[in-house]
Amino acid sequence: MAGKTAVKTILTIALIASLWAIAVTSDTIGLDTDLRLQMAHAWWTGTEEVIITPDMTPKVRGDIRFGVMGAGGKRYIAYEVGQSMLMLPGDWVGTQLHRLFPAIDSFQWRTLAVNFLIFIPLNAAAVVACFWLLRLFNFDEQVAGLTSATLFLATTVLHYAQIPQHNNQLLLLVTLGYAAALAYIHHRQRYFVLLSGLALGAALLIRSTSTLHVVTVLLFLASCEFYQSRNLTKTAQAVCFWFVGFLPLALLSRILDYWRYGNFWATGKFVEQQQLTTDPVWQGLPDLPANYPLINHPSIGILGALFSPAKSIFLYDPLLIPCLILGVVLWRKLHPFLKFYLVAGVINLGLHLLAYSRFVFWHGDAAWGARYHVTSVHLLLIPLLALFIQRLLYSRKLTAWVMRGLIVLAIAIQLTSVAMPRQMEETQTLVGAPGSRLQFRLGQRAINIACLANSSISDRCPSQLPPKISDHLKEYNVISLLPFSFSQQAKTQPTLAPIAKTLWVIWGVVVAIAIVSTVLYLRPLFVPVA
Repeated sequence: MAGKTAVKTILTIALIASLWAIAVTSDTIGLDTDLRLQMAHAWWTGTEEVIITPDMTPKVRGDIRFGVMGAGGKRYIAYEVGQSMLMLPGDWVGTQLHRLFPAIDSFQWRTLAVNFLIFIPLNAAAVVACFWLLRLFNFDEQVAGLTSATLFLATTVLHYAQIPQHNNQLLLLVTLGYAAALAYIHHRQRYFVLLSGLALGAALLIRSTSTLHVVTVLLFLASCEFYQSRNLTKTAQAVCFWFVGFLPLALLSRILDYWRYGNFWATGKFVEQQQLTTDPVWQGLPDLPANYPLINHPSIGILGALFSPAKSIFLYDPLLIPCLILGVVLWRKLHPFLKFYLVAGVINLGLHLLAYSRFVFWHGDAAWGARYHVTSVHLLLIPLLALFIQRLLYSRKLTAWVMRGLIVLAIAIQLTSVAMPRQMEETQTLVGAPGSRLQFRLGQRAINIACLANSSISDRCPSQLPPKISDHLKEYNVISLLPFSFSQQAKTQPTLAPIAKTLWVIWGVVVAIAIVSTVLYLRPLFVPVA
């Protein structure tokens, strides 16, 4: 019976995550992911990754669209290959769909295919991995399920389900790494520790800075094993078996980079940095600062990610502070395995803060929140949010209502993040739009959504600004969800009108089912204890 209820819970939370991921799907996957899709397409079609057309002009040295000069004189996009490998099957399917239904252009079909066939299932899998990890920490099934669904809806996981940069794929793999390591401690089956290493090897293929996740997962595994066995030899054996799982994909990443760049130890970004002054593509462009891209004082990246109004991890994930406070309050009551995980999680966040502290783009450009740090936040939140929800289920009166209010606020913030293009507030700052000087982007987003509903509420609404400002904002001053963008396309491409109408019907049904299923499933969080 317990197994049947677990399967039901897994299916329910996977369904909720999938429905919301479909509902918030945008017409874009972001420039970085576009380029990785371009890499995948080039591989199976036998074309060049980098195609420089006469109308393309580099904006700055290191413009990512122009790639780097690699082995054999070929140009390569200077990204890791892992995400492109994931997208390759979807890219192929999208290309075939375009041949069958050419009314929608090839790139749009490919984007839709990788979203629906690859990224949405991976987002659902990340939620299931969260559930597995929480069950291994001995949270009961209800708490684990409610936490997994809430993590998806009430944290920046939702935004990165819409804009599929690395984050949610890394969340899935690193969560699997922790969960499989803990499963090995519980069950003593070596395939679990091999799976943990394999997951982190895959993470390294996707992002080279996943070495930081490797460090903290190994720290967690070694701590749990030594606590359990009190034996250094067994601890060393567990770590060795972990590396047996890790090394094949880690070596594959080095082999592929050697094939691309002619250097076993080089990554795309390392080669890019080397060629900033030597690549003829950059001829005539202004020189970059010395030590670029590591040009900031460490305090800028650390304090910015923690406390700046534009990027603070505490603003974009408002559940983090109350969850951290609760974790401190309950610390002495926590199981050692959970303590080891939380310590590893804090170290992981600290390492990411340090690693990106001097980076010119520590903030992740126009990304929503501090995108290089949010996965560390998500990993830290998994058990802390479970403690929060566990406490909520048994709290009464004012405490319970405050906790419910925090969850509602967090969900509202995440929904605003997917309503409009993420570049909107960044562009407002760049063009000097009124109200952007403080760079409190969450506040700006709320105002921008209100202005879309009624542009007459303020003369600071984007559409009310002088043309020299509003013209720059027009592209982003829209609802970014798929049926809205398709309807806009249909105005200039009448052949898309029937597709747009069908899409509205499907989207409406998906949203309705998503809302109903979520309300029913999360009902225990909001119905007061009798």
